[in-house]
Amino acid sequence: MKNHRFTLGFLFLTLLVLTGCEPVPEIHSFTKQHATELVITRTERDQFRWPVLSDKWQVTKPTDFAFLRAMPAGAMKESVDKIAAGRRQRIEAEAQSETPAPWTVAAYDFSGEAAAELRLALDEYDGHPIKKFSVSIPNQIQNPKAQLDLTARHLVLSGENGIWIARLPWRPWWALPGTDSTDQDEPGDLKDLQRIELTGSNFGAAMVGFFGQDENGGDSRCFVAKGEHLYVVDCSKRTVIATSKFETAIEHLSVASETGNAILVDTSGGLFVTDAKLDHVSRIGEIDTTLPMPAISPEAARIATYKTKNMGHVFKLDNGVVVDSFDVVLENPGEPLMIRCSRAYDMWIEKNAINRRPNYPNNPGSDRKGWRMTMYWDLEQVLDVHNFPTECSQLCVATRPQPDGEKQRVLFDAELGSRSFSRPVAMSTFGDQSLTCAASGDVVAFYDDKTVDVYARGMNAPQGLHGIQGISRNWSWQNRFDELEKLHELIRSLPENRFHRTPEQFYSELAGGIGRQWAYNQQMLTNEKTSESDLKLVKERNPAYEEWAKKKSTLAMCSEIKYRTSVAWSARGTGWSNSVNASSWKIFENENNRAMKICKELLQLDDVPACVFDEYIGLARDTSLEYDDTADTVKRFMHLYPEDVSMHMGMMNWRLEKWGGTRGSGPAYAGGVAKAIGPPMGDFVYSRCIESIQGNFQHAFFNYAHVDGSRVLDGVEQGLRMGYYQEESTLTTMYLLAQSHSRSDSPDSATAYAAHARRLCEQLADRYRQCYPMAISRSADSNQFQPIKQWLPD
Repeated sequence: MKNHRFTLGFLFLTLLVLTGCEPVPEIHSFTKQHATELVITRTERDQFRWPVLSDKWQVTKPTDFAFLRAMPAGAMKESVDKIAAGRRQRIEAEAQSETPAPWTVAAYDFSGEAAAELRLALDEYDGHPIKKFSVSIPNQIQNPKAQLDLTARHLVLSGENGIWIARLPWRPWWALPGTDSTDQDEPGDLKDLQRIELTGSNFGAAMVGFFGQDENGGDSRCFVAKGEHLYVVDCSKRTVIATSKFETAIEHLSVASETGNAILVDTSGGLFVTDAKLDHVSRIGEIDTTLPMPAISPEAARIATYKTKNMGHVFKLDNGVVVDSFDVVLENPGEPLMIRCSRAYDMWIEKNAINRRPNYPNNPGSDRKGWRMTMYWDLEQVLDVHNFPTECSQLCVATRPQPDGEKQRVLFDAELGSRSFSRPVAMSTFGDQSLTCAASGDVVAFYDDKTVDVYARGMNAPQGLHGIQGISRNWSWQNRFDELEKLHELIRSLPENRFHRTPEQFYSELAGGIGRQWAYNQQMLTNEKTSESDLKLVKERNPAYEEWAKKKSTLAMCSEIKYRTSVAWSARGTGWSNSVNASSWKIFENENNRAMKICKELLQLDDVPACVFDEYIGLARDTSLEYDDTADTVKRFMHLYPEDVSMHMGMMNWRLEKWGGTRGSGPAYAGGVAKAIGPPMGDFVYSRCIESIQGNFQHAFFNYAHVDGSRVLDGVEQGLRMGYYQEESTLTTMYLLAQSHSRSDSPDSATAYAAHARRLCEQLADRYRQCYPMAISRSADSNQFQPIKQWLPD
């Protein structure tokens, strides 16, 4: 026993000399304790995941920072508790105030439209429809169907015995119920439902499709098909302005909302196309009426149909005349549900899959092919939404899985062809009512055979931070810097997380969006593809960025740092440094030095946004500082933002071998930070740091870089408890877990570690299926994500 202890003691002293007071990752219950030493056996090591470089001891490289190595475990807890207490006190104090809290949109004099945008982007409003008013359906309407025209100014009720039109009160999209009256509001009369007399056959219910060239509602028109007759109706005047009669009854109608062209299918399967005045009606083919009916794109450029259950067909149009047509093979077709056409895609839709055909192909000939996308959710209804005059998307109703195994009906905006979708809202409050919507998408109606309930809603409600970046880019492009400064004040006042993201992450998106737009503007000046009109706008608007920067506000300085680093790296490129020419290298150095100067000015402030520290680390690397030159700044960051991961991820990147670091120094640094913060948040920070460097390794790097895999698993579990993982972070975290045990030089799949990692992958996949209807395109189509394909849709 004495010899055993002497050997262990000698080994301990040797390690102490080699590593200093390096924090050893915490050892869990599976470690056996003998006297005062902790011993890890080879059997245990093979069961779990940690960087063991000897049979019995865990060894990691020093973190370089003496203060970090000297910090006791959990040393940052006091800072964490102090920050949390301060936030609680601010929230409690504002609860007693009669004025809006400084972290609410109402506390600032934003315009109505800006306020609505911000409420969505800051998670003050979740996009759930808000009731505006109700309209009673007259008893004489048989089997009523309610529809809203393109701009929601008119309600059309159709039935087996005709159509009725009412002029609705109208408000701009941002004037949600509860918003004060505006000078744009328009009156309406909910009780004035005027019947439109339709002559001819009473065969079947009337079908209605809207169009109009004037987005302010002055030219709102619709086609009405009933029996063998087709009518054009002026919604504003509530009169019939054109009529055409077919040989047999019309079974289907689809209208190009922008041009007024329409397609019709009669009971014999004949497919017809017409202009907006019914002057030219021509038969262009036949379809199988047992399959979903065809659709025309909003600009009348294409018609998509089913030829057979396994084959789609596309007609290309020019001024209503067919100029080309071709078949589209549908991959692994299931049960057809419907066809939808946007400007960018034709889509043959099934309950949980879409075959899409891109109208703007990247490769010649690819516009005649289809690509299948599988969905996690089951589609019930897809309504075309055309935001005048050009944008196209869909408003979807679907059922999605819940953690308890039940299903939930939800409503969400999507661009199904490009896999883009917004925050879903539960539809439980609407019961079994049917849904219709205006082409703008911001007004919807739910109805039954007695009542139409009209709701306002926020379009494309974000699920994360990207809404703020979109606003910051757009507002800076419009030179709305005063409003951006107000937004700076609001976000710097936030005492709580939104979308499971910290105020500092919001602020980083705010400053980063401005800086990136500024840099993009500069690129437009030298881009040969920039149009003359855009070039003129850039030249007019760019000087305002420089003038704003001279004011040296915190936001202006943070944004300028991002701008200058973007310009620097645009000049340098992403290749090896010896591939950069002298003039580009000079730009890289000059812009980085200017950015570092601004960074140092900001670091003198008491209230320094976390993004400044993140930029500082990148600039320290690019201006050739040493690690220990940044130690005081790192220490200050940890006390100001003890649970923020941004700067630590930058430090991890700097410690990669390609920047002159060593393979184990990054994880060792992250381990020191994690120890100082303490579990569980320290483990979460560690897992996020490790995830940030995984893209720099072509193969599994846990052994290679001395990653503490057990701490990674603990960190991922904490992220799940926090609800942290969103669209991209879920997939990249799954990939991190999968590659840690599925590649060469990794534990066998039968080990306890591998089983734990797979279990977490399954939990992350369950969360993804509950939050998102399909995997984002760049992940689903990427070979990099092969290790997690089993959890992703086809």
